[in-house]
Amino acid sequence: MRPELDQSSDPSVMTSVLHRMGGAALLVLLGILSACGDRAELNDEALRVAVQGLPPMMGNPYRSTGIPNIYTMGAIFDGLTRIDANGKVQPWLATRWENTGPLNWVFHLRKGVSFSNGVPFTADAVVAVVDYLVSEFAVREMVARELNFIDHAVALDDYTVEFVTNRPMPLLPRSLPIMYMVEPGQWKRLGPVEFSRQPIGTGPFKVVSFNPNVIELAAFEGSWRKPKVQQLTMIGILDTASRAQAVQSGSADIAMSIGPTEVRAIERAGGYAVNRGAASVWSINFILDYPNTPFKDRRVRQAVNYAVNREALTQTLLDGVAVPANQPGPPVCFGYNPHLPPIPFDPPAARKLLAEAGYPDGFKFMVQGTLGSNASASEVFQVIAQDLAKIGVEMEIRPVTVAELIRNVVEGGWEGEAFSLNYNHEPSVDVLRGLNNHSCRWHRPWYCDERIMPTIEEAWVEFDPERALQLRHEVMAFYREEYASLFLYDFAYFAGLRAGVTGFEDVHGFINFENIRKQ
Repeated sequence: MRPELDQSSDPSVMTSVLHRMGGAALLVLLGILSACGDRAELNDEALRVAVQGLPPMMGNPYRSTGIPNIYTMGAIFDGLTRIDANGKVQPWLATRWENTGPLNWVFHLRKGVSFSNGVPFTADAVVAVVDYLVSEFAVREMVARELNFIDHAVALDDYTVEFVTNRPMPLLPRSLPIMYMVEPGQWKRLGPVEFSRQPIGTGPFKVVSFNPNVIELAAFEGSWRKPKVQQLTMIGILDTASRAQAVQSGSADIAMSIGPTEVRAIERAGGYAVNRGAASVWSINFILDYPNTPFKDRRVRQAVNYAVNREALTQTLLDGVAVPANQPGPPVCFGYNPHLPPIPFDPPAARKLLAEAGYPDGFKFMVQGTLGSNASASEVFQVIAQDLAKIGVEMEIRPVTVAELIRNVVEGGWEGEAFSLNYNHEPSVDVLRGLNNHSCRWHRPWYCDERIMPTIEEAWVEFDPERALQLRHEVMAFYREEYASLFLYDFAYFAGLRAGVTGFEDVHGFINFENIRKQ
């Protein structure tokens, strides 16, 4: 059922709503209404979630693994495991598992689960997914790159599947939240491109339509995660303020990835906020193969790290929720090194390092970043630029969209010496996960130091927990001592919700859509 907006004929009501939204959000709303008629955005029966971007690959769950795409994928699909808020592996489509040899894992699957087209979920679906991810056809899929240690899978019976890896993978279960299960018949019939337009998963919602700014989904009543609302609308709004304004005006129920300023505005409008720490470290990353970049010199990288007042930045702009970072992994992750001291705020030492490196008068560089997509991102960039200017380093900030950032990460094509990207360890919550990108492991690496690669590779395959932890500590110490990035802070995510929206929880990027209610 898609009722008309009862008050849409009252000009005074609509004028008030649009005035509160402001120009940027108004443009977004007009785009939504154009794409969807008078149906989705103003439908009070739908749970409307404003996110910083929609998946450019639509319903292909293997092209990207991070936020914000994970929000949409988690509503449609399920992986075999999930990681809880404490960083522990939990059953999901797999109920239990055992390691039966150096290269062998057996997973026991949840019974009674169906895809949204009614096809039962069995071990054959798992095998079909693995067959695709290890094939030459998956070369562009980010999930395939992250799971490249899997050799093949075999169905032992309808609800038991064996994974065989090409090297020891002691933390395999941690990697499987992003191995989303697609309905194999639909995938085979349509192929990846057409499937992305008509995706079929086991999650609580199924896709009704894709539009430029909106994805409309309907409840999958037969899901093992039966939802409590009948419709879900994902709305792509790049700017944090506009996402918050959408909640304030009533055109969205939840705004993801906003900042403290937007949170307070939503609270003044009668809503409330939820925040969480993330298994993620926000950083500015140096492209070391960029022609003539000063960042090839470790002293320069150390200098810019010393120049930024992280404590003031996080207290002022992030309400003290975010914690200044001193390594690529946050405390919630397996492998975080608690023995590393904070990075000092020391501008005089920074200027001395620059002079030693041959830059007594500083230098200029350009950073690409998604300024409106994360909590206070634009303000954070400005504060960093001001701190760097005090040691003679001029940072030009060039905004890019989330889609552009992802494309550059995958394909290269950076226009400057640096860019902003998290060391994202979600959903596995292991410090090695982010190093799949931020090391020589990445097919287009921006930071690659072969000296640390043997330790990284040994850490991946070490079964002994104490030794595995020690190796990860060594990796964290190396990245810290080499100042591989401008480490900023352990990421914090803020969400703003309308009054009457209950049951919301965001755990490592997975939103429990099935538990959310609207009153």
